[in-house]
Amino acid sequence: MKDWAPTYSLGSNIMFSLRTHWRAKKSTLILCAIDTVMSVLLPFVRILLPKLVIDELTAGTAPAHFATVVGGAAALLLILNYVKGYTEVIATHSVGTIASIGSVFQMMEKRMDMDYEALEDPASKALEEKALRASESNHTPAHNIPRTLTRLISNILGFALYGSVIAVIHPVILVLLILSAVISWLSLSSARKYERETRGERSALHRKLRYIQESAKSPERAKDVRIYSMSQWMKSLFSEIANELEARSGKVATRNMVAQLVDGALILIRDGAAYAYLTYLLLRGNISLGDFVLVFSAIGAFAGWVSGIILQSSELLRASAEMGDIRAYLDIPDSSNRAEGIPLPTGDWLPPAISVRNVSYRYPGADTEALKDITFDVKPGERIAIVGANGAGKTTLVKLISGLYRPQTGSIKVAGADIHEYNRDEYFTVIGAVFQDIHLLTTDIAGNVSQAPPEATDYRRVEECLKLAGLYERVQAMPHKEKTLLVRQVNDDAVELSGGEKQKLALARALYKDAPIIILDEPTAALDPIAESEIYSKYAELTKGKTSIYISHRLASTRFCDRILFLDSHTIAETGTHDELMRLGGKYAQMFELQAHYYRSDAEVDQK
Repeated sequence: MKDWAPTYSLGSNIMFSLRTHWRAKKSTLILCAIDTVMSVLLPFVRILLPKLVIDELTAGTAPAHFATVVGGAAALLLILNYVKGYTEVIATHSVGTIASIGSVFQMMEKRMDMDYEALEDPASKALEEKALRASESNHTPAHNIPRTLTRLISNILGFALYGSVIAVIHPVILVLLILSAVISWLSLSSARKYERETRGERSALHRKLRYIQESAKSPERAKDVRIYSMSQWMKSLFSEIANELEARSGKVATRNMVAQLVDGALILIRDGAAYAYLTYLLLRGNISLGDFVLVFSAIGAFAGWVSGIILQSSELLRASAEMGDIRAYLDIPDSSNRAEGIPLPTGDWLPPAISVRNVSYRYPGADTEALKDITFDVKPGERIAIVGANGAGKTTLVKLISGLYRPQTGSIKVAGADIHEYNRDEYFTVIGAVFQDIHLLTTDIAGNVSQAPPEATDYRRVEECLKLAGLYERVQAMPHKEKTLLVRQVNDDAVELSGGEKQKLALARALYKDAPIIILDEPTAALDPIAESEIYSKYAELTKGKTSIYISHRLASTRFCDRILFLDSHTIAETGTHDELMRLGGKYAQMFELQAHYYRSDAEVDQK
């Protein structure tokens, strides 16, 4: 992932955008094409109308003929103006909205579906930040490529049409206008290049500001902010980063301003010279008054077409760069098996055995390995406890077994097959897990347990799982029982669960899934001793017919497991039953006695 740095050509990004809009709403692109033509014809008819009036008046034509010619041109102007007004609304507003909605959906889908390992990778997060910046609203350049392309083509067509009119009078005027346009282009290109080169640095600063903003409004961090008086420090940090971002953005704005000043000065010089020469031709009688009016207007409009080509070309390059950021995030490669995998274990293969051989894992950017040369077997239906100090690699190990991570060396087999031979999503159905971080859906309790909509939820099964998890009585006391809504930030009448109740709900969720492998990562950390004891007493029932892995740093909680793996220094230091490890007198026994000492000390204090 760290070497993932794709590049996308301008043409590729344009085609990607056009295909996206075509799939979303074909009529939008059709109307953009019509708007392209209208953007050239409408202003041309406007400058042509005065010439027709002057030519008719100076020629002394009959009133009927005058009315027919001028009236026809006026009617055409009215029709074009109406069509232009309709198509411009679509090209200006609908394009960005359609793309913005599509982009948000694509990024949300990518975030939920990409490999979990890639999701956590710092390089992936950097790409995501750039993609978010490029798609944060319906006004971003990346979302408006069809609109920008429409304007660019309109300006090119206008340049060709008006340039032809001017060239008929004298090619020198056209050369002067084009030469000044080239200088403006070079000046603006230099400014845009600097903007592209510094985009990564500015995105990193935006990411830091976004994190501080999220921290400031996070209820989970609010207690620390108040107790430790962090608000002033956070405000100072925010101001420091914001000032740095402002300084870097100011440099970009300054370069753009200089480029615009150069463009303005050139417009003044070239238009002044062109108008002077055109006046000279009129005074000498080399052109008619009608042609003078037409070319005079064409020169002013021509400058607009030239500036439009420069501006829209630059905008298209900018939009392409931002679209490249979005696509780079959407195209982050997955290493897991998305193709058809081998069949999942059934029948005699259930509950499955697990075999871990010489597994090592290092997090991206880390200096040391999180796990080193891990080897062990779990028999079908066996209950394994993985214990050790914080940071020993317990959670990393179960994420590897779950298929969320992929080991750099070694292999993990379930039911005799490497887990990566299974289709990734099918393999996830084999795992029922309760992780340390518990997140609730903005739906009712039943939906949080079943992870499914009401019509697909087995409510009798929900009740059974809530009973096993020890949450049934609490739920029955709620106003709407299993249909009680959760997450108050979204649902005004929601119920807030305590940390222990969330853990019980997560346990009920894992039980409802009824997967043949169940993984419990510190499932009782937020429970009181009585609730914890109830879970221990039910553990055999909870894991009946399953291969189970239990993680804890409380060694006393592992005695109900068949075997214990003690992790130390990121590898398996000791293995055996509780009694065997106590007789061994190694690090497990030392840690157990140390924890037991504190429990005994607390009990002695309570007795006094």
